[in-house]
Amino acid sequence: MTVTAAPTTSAPAGLGWRLGALYGPAIYGVSAAAVALPAAATGLHATGSAAVWILTIHALGLGIGAAVAGRATDIWGHRRVLTLGAALLVAGTILCATAPTLIVAVAGRASLAAGSGTMTATALTLAAGQPGPQRPMVLARLGAMMALFSATAPLAGALASAASWRATLVLPALSLLALPLCWPKAHSRRCHPERVDGVGAGLLVLVAAGLLLTIQSATLHIPQPAVIALLAGTCTLGILLITHSRRHRAGFLPAAVIESRRFCLAGLVGAGVYGGLFACVYAVPQMLTRLGYSAQGVGLLLLPGAVAAALMARLAATAIRTLPPQRVLAGAAALFSATVLLAAVNQRPAVLACAATAGFAAFAIAQMTLTTAVSAHTALRAQAGAIGLLNLICFIGGALGSAGCAALWHPLGLPTALAATAALPAIATAVAWRCRL
Repeated sequence: MTVTAAPTTSAPAGLGWRLGALYGPAIYGVSAAAVALPAAATGLHATGSAAVWILTIHALGLGIGAAVAGRATDIWGHRRVLTLGAALLVAGTILCATAPTLIVAVAGRASLAAGSGTMTATALTLAAGQPGPQRPMVLARLGAMMALFSATAPLAGALASAASWRATLVLPALSLLALPLCWPKAHSRRCHPERVDGVGAGLLVLVAAGLLLTIQSATLHIPQPAVIALLAGTCTLGILLITHSRRHRAGFLPAAVIESRRFCLAGLVGAGVYGGLFACVYAVPQMLTRLGYSAQGVGLLLLPGAVAAALMARLAATAIRTLPPQRVLAGAAALFSATVLLAAVNQRPAVLACAATAGFAAFAIAQMTLTTAVSAHTALRAQAGAIGLLNLICFIGGALGSAGCAALWHPLGLPTALAATAALPAIATAVAWRCRL
C-alpha cells in the first residue's frame, strides 16, 4: 500500500460533527430497533423468533452497503453514491411505514440498512480525506458523535416506540437530515473512472451474507443441516472470491488493500472492539430490565455515558499527538474488556453503565484511529473501498459478539455469556499493542 499526499484545503469548522450526524443514525438500526421488536412482531402477525430478522437484516445490509459504497465512491465520486443512499433510505422508510407483513418490513429494513451503509462509508471517507493537521480532530468529533448515538440508542428507541413501533424501525433515515450539511464537501466528479467489477462485488455480498447468517444461526434457530450447508456454500464462494481477486488485482477487492498486513491487523482490532460493544449493547439493557428498569429508564441510565465517551474520544485525539495511536487504542480496549468482566461479576446498575460507557468510548477511538491508519497507507484510488471493507469486517465482528452472547445466554446465563465476550476486546488489546498503525 502506498502513502498519498494530503489535500491542501482546510477542513471547515464543525465538519466532524456534521459527518457524525450523517453516520450516527445507522447505529439506531439495531440497538434502538430492538426495543420495538415485540410490538413489531405483534403488529406484523409474526412470531418473536421470526421478527429477529428485522435486526439481523440491518446488520447484514449495513456491512455490505458500507463495503459496496466505499468501492463505488472510488469510482463514481461521493455525490452519486450519496444520492443512491438517500434513495435507499427513502424507499426503506416507505416500505417499513406501510408494511402489512413481516417480509415487506424486512425488505424495507434491508433498503434502510444499505442506505445507512452508504452514509457511513461516505462520512468516513470524507473525514479521512481531510488534510493531515485537521484529520485527527475531524475524526475525533465524528467518533464523539458516534459515541453519542450509541449511548442514546435505547432511549431513542423507547421514545420512538411510544409513538409507534414503525417509527422506531425507520430511525436510520434521520441521516437524511444531515445530508444537506455534508453535501457541499462531497465531490460531484468521478474520482477514478474505471469499469465496475460486478462479479467481485456480487461474490463479496454473498460471502458477507453467508458469514453473517452463519454467525447469527444460533439466534435465528436455523436447523443444523441448513447451517452446515450455509457454511459450506459460504466457504465455496469465499474460495471463488479469492481466486477472482487474484486474477483481477485492481478489481472490487484491490490486492494492495487485502494483502496489506496493516489492513488485516486493523480489521482484527476493529472486529474485536465492535464484537465487545455489540455484545454489551445486547446484554446490558437485558440485565438492567431484570433489575426493574423500564426501556426509558435504561436509556436515561446510559445517557451520561454518551457525554463521558465523547470526552474520552476527545482526550484520545489529544493523546495521539504525543503517543503512538496503537497504544491509545490498546488502552481503551483493555479498559473496555476489564469493565465488561467487572460488570459480569458485579451486576449493579452503575457498574453495567460503566461497562457500556467504556464500550462506547472504545468504539469511537477505534473508528478514529483505524480509519486514519488505513486511509493514510492506502492509495487514493482505493481509499474509500478500503474504509468500506474495514467497516464490513468490523460489523461482522459485531455480529459475532451479539450472536455469541445470545447463544451462550441460555446454557450459561447472561452474566457468564457477557464475561465470555470480554475476550473479544481483550484480543483487540493484544493485537493493537503489538502492531503499528
